[in-house]
Amino acid sequence: MKELYRWCLFLYMTHSEIKPIIKKKVAYVQTPLIYDGNDDDIKLWKDLLERTINIKRVEMGALIDVGVYGVAYLSIYYPFERFLHCPSCKEKFNIKAHDKWKYEGHRWMSKCPACRYSGEFKSETKYVKNRSRVRIIRWRPQDIEVEANPWTGVKQYTYRIPRMLRKRIADPNRNRVLVETTPDELLIAVKKRHNFRLDPDQLFVFEELSPSSEDESFPIPPLLHVFKDSWLFQTLRRAQEAISVEHILPLTVMIPAPTQGGVSPHQNYDLGTWQIHMQEMVRKWRRDPNMIYTAPFPATVENIRGDAQALNVFRDMELVRQQIAAGLDVPIEFIMGGLNWTGASVSLRVLENLFLNMIEDLELFEQTFLVPKLRRHLRLPKINIKHQDFKMADDAQQKQVAMSLRQTNTISDHTTIDELGFEGEEEEKWKEKEAEKRLKDMKKMQIEQAKVQAEALLIQTEAQIKAQEMQYDAQLKMQQKQAEQQMAQQQQQNDQNQGMLKQNVTAAVDAQKTPGDNGNGMGKAVPGLARPELLGLMVETFMKGTPDSLKDQELMLLEQTNKPLARAIQRRRKLIDAQVQAITPLPEQKPPRREASPI
Repeated sequence: MKELYRWCLFLYMTHSEIKPIIKKKVAYVQTPLIYDGNDDDIKLWKDLLERTINIKRVEMGALIDVGVYGVAYLSIYYPFERFLHCPSCKEKFNIKAHDKWKYEGHRWMSKCPACRYSGEFKSETKYVKNRSRVRIIRWRPQDIEVEANPWTGVKQYTYRIPRMLRKRIADPNRNRVLVETTPDELLIAVKKRHNFRLDPDQLFVFEELSPSSEDESFPIPPLLHVFKDSWLFQTLRRAQEAISVEHILPLTVMIPAPTQGGVSPHQNYDLGTWQIHMQEMVRKWRRDPNMIYTAPFPATVENIRGDAQALNVFRDMELVRQQIAAGLDVPIEFIMGGLNWTGASVSLRVLENLFLNMIEDLELFEQTFLVPKLRRHLRLPKINIKHQDFKMADDAQQKQVAMSLRQTNTISDHTTIDELGFEGEEEEKWKEKEAEKRLKDMKKMQIEQAKVQAEALLIQTEAQIKAQEMQYDAQLKMQQKQAEQQMAQQQQQNDQNQGMLKQNVTAAVDAQKTPGDNGNGMGKAVPGLARPELLGLMVETFMKGTPDSLKDQELMLLEQTNKPLARAIQRRRKLIDAQVQAITPLPEQKPPRREASPI
């Protein structure tokens, strides 16, 4: 079986048909991981699996091993720190912080930085919970020995340490990086020249499904089915190479032709000279194809071989290529292109089922082995992961049918999303998040719009207020101007009335002067001599011609110049006030009437 593994690896590395088939199958089956948990846990696990471990490349490597050998062995490398114990002072130190050590003769040799002891040290490893240093180990199937119990199905796996690694570990000039990160158990096995037994609980095995046989320790490699076809293809390729080398270019031979009389040219002409002449002609023609040459007699040309087109084996190679593709469970169009759903629906359905089984194996590895062990060792939160559902990429007809059925409400949105290759629950979560984000953006936009509108309204209101203030100021100025004009007119009229009143008073005073008056109007007035008619006229003129606001002021002036007139005016004002108070207003309601009254 190990010899068979060597030939399988040789075919994968050298055959131009086998490697593309396996690589395309592995790449095509890869689908993204879907995480189910809260956002913080998803971020932590996504960083660990996709960035630190690079789970996609690990899965691709495992599937390539299954495609070549029929089996793949995976385990988890848990990081640890190595310490060296000084036998003299019992101190210990980390070898990463101390460079003066080496692994020679399967012993740890160093110099103690505390007590300066130099010699052999004891090694101790301490496992650490460092997520950044976790790795996935892919063991070479050639180095794994399997012992199986056909009655119970129990298998025991043993790692046979390669001779190359044993030599590197034993060489102190080359083993520094290797022994620094190698567990002590493996170093002890190398030292004692033993193999290393693997813990079945710490090993995950991908196996190709094989028929029952006497020894079920190893599955049958898939490449075994195409061994003969691969050798036939290589034989045809070597034949095609020989045909290309021997028959692709013709051999041109120039032969002197006989003359018209049937006389052979070599009877009368030296053929060596003719040969030199013809070769010189060919050399000149290569330098100058337009040159015209002469020959002493005619010559013929014969082409030998040059029949590669009739002898090529391309058609036979194409048939063998199809047989190899069929032996690896894929249509030939899967490699060369041109494969579609309607043209090979049965073949693609079979291929899809094969791919679905491969994805189930990957999910079994992640859900039952990788995630639980990482959680237990690194104490990580619980999470559920799976691969996105696999769908044939060119199943356009089926997708169109699903869209048509959804438009008629025959199937649900969740089924339609799954048929299109998306995750329904994940899309619902994203829709809710996007809806919340849109609402926040809309709210923010409306708030900003309201602020802008408020600012615009405030500016508009301030402008209106300023315009109204300007208009009010203009109206106030106009009213003040009109009031000043009215006051000037009224003052002018009052002055005129006061002048008339003064003239009347002067005339009355003149009329009441005594004969001994000196004529300047300041003579003594004779009380009781004023005529009632003239006094009534003066009072009436004062009451009607003097504004109410100036009556008190005028009376004070009259008190100084003409007391009888002032007293008469006061008496008239009191009389008018008494008459006004004595006036009874008319009733607003009719008095009650008797029921038998005729009115």
